[in-house]
Amino acid sequence: MADAEDWERAGEGAPARDVPVLSVDGFEGPLDFLLEMVRRQRIDIGRLAILPLIDQFVAALAAARVPIERQAEWVVMASWLVQLRAQLLMPASPAEAAQAEDEASRRLAQLEALGFIRAAAAWLSKRPQLGVDVFARGAPEIPIQPRGELIVGFLEAVLVMLEGRRESPAETVPVYRPAPPTIWRVPDALQRIRTLLERVGEGAVLWRFLPAVPDSPQRCLKLRAGVASTFVAGLELARDGAVRLDQTSPFGAILLRPAERTTARETARPAA
Repeated sequence: MADAEDWERAGEGAPARDVPVLSVDGFEGPLDFLLEMVRRQRIDIGRLAILPLIDQFVAALAAARVPIERQAEWVVMASWLVQLRAQLLMPASPAEAAQAEDEASRRLAQLEALGFIRAAAAWLSKRPQLGVDVFARGAPEIPIQPRGELIVGFLEAVLVMLEGRRESPAETVPVYRPAPPTIWRVPDALQRIRTLLERVGEGAVLWRFLPAVPDSPQRCLKLRAGVASTFVAGLELARDGAVRLDQTSPFGAILLRPAERTTARETARPAA
């Protein structure tokens, strides 16, 4: 960006000349003054937008009404400006120049490959497409069997299925049937709760009604099944009104008592 002193010094006593006036980011003024500021390194030409400068210069050149000799001077000044910009963009060493040349060659090869791919895609898109422009030959017709033969074949297949395959004992394939584990069921838990309630009388915590589980590979499974079945059996009896379930604290022990005895005691309790 030019300083204010440069602008004042450039305008002092300078007659108006027929020079194109350019305006871009970082500069606004005549072309010859821009060239002078660039030569004196008062303006960073690398920060100037070169394409708007060229567009404004071409427009001024087309609309200018000056002798052709003066227009030639404009072209020379613009050429100097372009040359200075090109020198700024030139590599600083032969190694960088060779690297830039290799990069340019690689980019050109990519552009050529891209052009080839686009040409191939355009050629393929113009080809007739199956199912859109052309259609395949239809499948041959399957001869239809007479209805009587179809019925006879169906009955023969049903007869084979009903009779079963006649195989010798040696050809019989054994079927794997795993033995289901013996676990405590809800009916068993109901019977155990009813039996123990007659002995306990006043009731007991729920875990007292769990079955005894011996040590075995499936002991953990049987224990979980026993707890679940006993709890469900207690809920069933409570729903039928046979027992009463009480729990004094969250996640605490569940007390299972006969409903009729509890009701009788509460009825006999004096009112407060």
